[in-house]
Amino acid sequence: LPHFKRVVDEGVASVMSSYNSVNGEWAGQNKVLLTDILQKEWGFEGYVQSDWVFGLRDAKKAALAGQHLEMPVKNVFHRFLPELVKKGEVPVSVIDEAVLRMLRQEIRFGQGRDPKNYSTDIIGSEAHRRLSLEAAQKGIVLLKNANNLLPLTNAVHTITVFGKLADMPNTGDHGSSRTQPAYVVTPLAGLTSAIGAPFTINSDDATDLSRAAKAAKLADVAVVVVGYTYLDEGEYFLPESSGPWTAHFPKPTAEDLPFAGKMAAYKAIGGSTVFGGDRSSLRLSEADEKLIETVAAVNPRTIVAIMAGSAVITEPWREKVAGILMLWYPGQEGGRAFADVLLGKVNPSGKLPCIFPKRAEDLPLFDKDASKITYDLWHGYRKMEHDAVQPAFPFGFGMSYTSFSLSDLQLADKSINKTGTVNVTVKVTNTGKVAGEEVVQLYIGARSSKVERAVKELKAFKKLMLEPGETKSVKLAVPAKDFAYYDAVKGWIVEPGKYEVIVGRHSLDDQSLRKELTVE
Repeated sequence: LPHFKRVVDEGVASVMSSYNSVNGEWAGQNKVLLTDILQKEWGFEGYVQSDWVFGLRDAKKAALAGQHLEMPVKNVFHRFLPELVKKGEVPVSVIDEAVLRMLRQEIRFGQGRDPKNYSTDIIGSEAHRRLSLEAAQKGIVLLKNANNLLPLTNAVHTITVFGKLADMPNTGDHGSSRTQPAYVVTPLAGLTSAIGAPFTINSDDATDLSRAAKAAKLADVAVVVVGYTYLDEGEYFLPESSGPWTAHFPKPTAEDLPFAGKMAAYKAIGGSTVFGGDRSSLRLSEADEKLIETVAAVNPRTIVAIMAGSAVITEPWREKVAGILMLWYPGQEGGRAFADVLLGKVNPSGKLPCIFPKRAEDLPLFDKDASKITYDLWHGYRKMEHDAVQPAFPFGFGMSYTSFSLSDLQLADKSINKTGTVNVTVKVTNTGKVAGEEVVQLYIGARSSKVERAVKELKAFKKLMLEPGETKSVKLAVPAKDFAYYDAVKGWIVEPGKYEVIVGRHSLDDQSLRKELTVE
C-alpha cells in the first residue's frame, strides 16, 4: 500500500475503491481497507468513491465500511440506503460523515476560486501541449542500443518505418482513462515532420512481409513500431449485457475501430460485442513478432519501438535487433517525442516502473478468468530476486546516450534507532560526452531479519541533470519506519539488526554502492 499512502500524505481529495476482493471481502465494502487503514491509521480526511458502474454490491456493508459516494449514477446507495437508515441498520451518523467529507473537499477547492476566471479555451493550450511533449520525452525508455546506433547521425540517409501502429493514433484505453485530444502525432508523423532531420522517411504498413523485407533491405535504418491498442489491453466492456447501464455509455463508432473501421472488428461472444480486458499473453502478437524478425533478418540496423501499458516479453527477437525503445502510450505529442529521442534532441531518461521478464513463468501465476486466487509475498523484482531469476530488463532500468558513475556513498550515521532516519549522500558524475538525466535509486535490504523478507526494496530515488564531466552530490533520506514489515497480530514492526543500504541506477546494477546500517 505505500503508493496509496504517499498520495494520501500529499493531500489527495478522494480515493477510489476497486472492483476486486482483497482477503475475502470486496474492496468497495472492505472495512479494513477503507476505514481501519485509510481513514484511521493514515488519517485520510477526504472521501471514498466507488469504482464506477459496478463498484458497489451491498449498500449496508459498503456504508458501514467507509464508502462515501457511489459513482457515476444512482444505483445501490440510492435504492437501499434510505430504508436501511429508516430501519436503523445504517446510523444517520454514517450518512453525516459521508456528507461532511465531501463538503469538506468542495469548500477546500472552492475557496478563492471564481469559475468565471476559468475557460475551456485553456484546454489543449500551448502550455498543455508543451507539458504533454515533456511527459512523453521523459517517459520513453531506451532498453537496447547496440553499437550506439542511437541517436541517429548524418550518416543515416533513409529510414523506413514499418507497422500498422506507426501511423495510427494510439493513446491507450478507451474506457475510464480515455483521452480525446484535438490531435495525435503518430511515430511516423513525428519522424516525417522532424525539424532538421537529415534523412528521407519511407513507410510500409507491413501487410505484405515480402514487400516489407525488400523495403527494409534498402533502408539505412529500419524502425518497426509494434504493440497493443485498447482492443488488446483496456477496460473490459460488454455493452449488450450491461442492462440499464447501457444507456449511460456512448455506443462505439467507426472511429473506435482503427483496424477494421466496422463493428465486425469486435470479437463476438454469444451475440454480444466485447472489447478491452487483460492481454492473453505478454508477448507481442504473432504478426508483430514475424514483422520484427523479417525486417531484422535483412537489416542489422533495426530499431523496435513498443507501444504498451506494461511489460512485454522480447525473448524471441531481442538479440536480433539493434535497438529497443519502450514508448508506452505516449499521448498526443508522442510521435514528436519519439523523433526527438531518435535524433538525439532529447537524451532518454525514462526508467522501467516494472520488470520485463524473459518468461511469463517467472512471474506470479495469472489467470484472467479466475474468480479467486491467492498470492504470496513475491511479485515483480522481489520475486525475481527471491527466485534467483534474471529478467530481460530489470526494475528501474533505462539507458542513456551518455554514461554515469556513482561514488563516495556516505551515511550520516552508521546506526539509528527505530524512530530515526538514515541520511544518505552519493556523488553522481556524467562520464559521457552529452548532457543527460539520471535517476539515483536507493534500496534497503534486511540482512538479519527473523522473517522472510525481500532481498531489497526501493525506498527512495532522485532524478538529476548533469552536464558532461559534471559531478553532483545527491541527498536521500529514509525513515526507519519504512524498514518495517507487517505482522497480522502486532502490526508494523521495525526490527533491530543489520540492514544494507544499496544505491544504484537500477535494481540489478552491478556498479551499485553498498553500506551497512544498524537499527537499534
